[in-house]
Amino acid sequence: MELKKINCKSSELSINSSFDSFTSGVTYDDEFNTLKKNTIGVIECIALSVGGIGLSAATFFVFPNIAASAGTSVPFTVFIGTLCCLSIANTISIFGTYISSSASFFVYITKGLGNEMGFLSLWILITGYLLILSSVILQFSGGFSDLITRYSGFDCPWILCTISVLTIIPTLAYIGIDVVLKTSIVAMILETLVMLVLSLTIVIKGGDQGNYPLALTPVGEYSGGISGIATGLVYCCFLFVGFEGAATLGQETRNPKKNIPIAVFGSIAFAATWFIWAMYSLVVAVGPSNIFSINVNQSPIQHYANRFVGYWFSIIVDIAGVVSGFGVASSWFNIVFRIIYSFGKTKQNGLISYLGKTNRRFKTPHFAIISLIIFIIIMIGLIVGSTQKINSKSCWEVYNYLSFTGTIPIIIIFIITNIAVIRYVKLNQKQDFQIIRHLILPILSSIIFILVLIINFLSNSKIYPLQYFLIGLGSFLLIGVAITLYLHFYKKDYLKNMLD
Repeated sequence: MELKKINCKSSELSINSSFDSFTSGVTYDDEFNTLKKNTIGVIECIALSVGGIGLSAATFFVFPNIAASAGTSVPFTVFIGTLCCLSIANTISIFGTYISSSASFFVYITKGLGNEMGFLSLWILITGYLLILSSVILQFSGGFSDLITRYSGFDCPWILCTISVLTIIPTLAYIGIDVVLKTSIVAMILETLVMLVLSLTIVIKGGDQGNYPLALTPVGEYSGGISGIATGLVYCCFLFVGFEGAATLGQETRNPKKNIPIAVFGSIAFAATWFIWAMYSLVVAVGPSNIFSINVNQSPIQHYANRFVGYWFSIIVDIAGVVSGFGVASSWFNIVFRIIYSFGKTKQNGLISYLGKTNRRFKTPHFAIISLIIFIIIMIGLIVGSTQKINSKSCWEVYNYLSFTGTIPIIIIFIITNIAVIRYVKLNQKQDFQIIRHLILPILSSIIFILVLIINFLSNSKIYPLQYFLIGLGSFLLIGVAITLYLHFYKKDYLKNMLD
């Protein structure tokens, strides 16, 4: 196997290497261990990002969580969340201009802050992504279980729905990303049309208590106030988490340095426009005085479809929600196994190197896919074992805790990436450095996300049993810090060999 040296000090960083251009600039000329190149365009990239967000599923299942804290100010909270996400999208687009990789944040932070922070970022990133993947699978399983129970009378265990999704999604992932994205585009169009009909009908009819323009502001008798909006922002971040999914398609995208930034900004703009409108329509449907009585463990959408359109339409809405949930789970599965694949492309030997291998026919990382399936099975076993229940209610309870907890590591990654982009451009792309875009905006973005973390920690650290999820998350992240320090002081060559 021939090794080729390339220059990594300028924008000549290339996605044309199977090493994924996030390590030392060494490329492995192995045609069987690379992903398909130039397979997808900007529309497909947006489809993965929007699919990871899940327009209908997020509207269905995240609205109650935001409303429980932000009250009628849900649309305003989404607007603030959009600004937060646009700030980090600026950082991702900057890195995407110079570096394209399926490792996304891992490579960005490694290039900007060095090997130690790169390793720690991988630890944090995988922690957050695995928690979120688990939560979206529970989201689909709970929704599908509720649908079967509602229309058949059979109390369907959510675990049966999980088995179905673990059969179909990995199969599609094995065949290739182009198949997944084409399926996602069709499903996304259909589910959005269904929800558009419902939201328009609700607003035209005036919902439960008439239209309520104050929902677009942070004020009003039934607003959750500043603290409630701040708490809702974490769920808003979860609402948008997935928009960065396009960044993991660097190796497979045509003209990635142009198309990836377009896809990242495009997915946020499209999703934000939809969410603000859809959330407003749901506030109107609920009625301002009823906003704090929503059950966070059950989506109210089916009820409103039945009430404002008709029973027949509530069935269609239920199906659209399940389809959207499947799309979200599929997108996240593809995002996460690409991160695992990128880790396998480092210079470590042994079992880790197998994660970076692809099959000869479809050029998809089958070992990374298998390892992810094993993790999900273990996670399902832990959930069933800890709750001692398999009905959908227990599924939704765990989903709420995992979705909140899993978003926190992603916010931490956003903060670190903002710091990394400042140093990376200053040292490696001096000719392009701009004070506002490359310094002020990343700093402001970091401050916003830090404030969100602090406010939410103070608000939720004593809520049972969420406090134990947060303690577990903090302990696991501290283990990652300890391992990083150990590698830095005692195994520096190991760390260098892995990431350089």
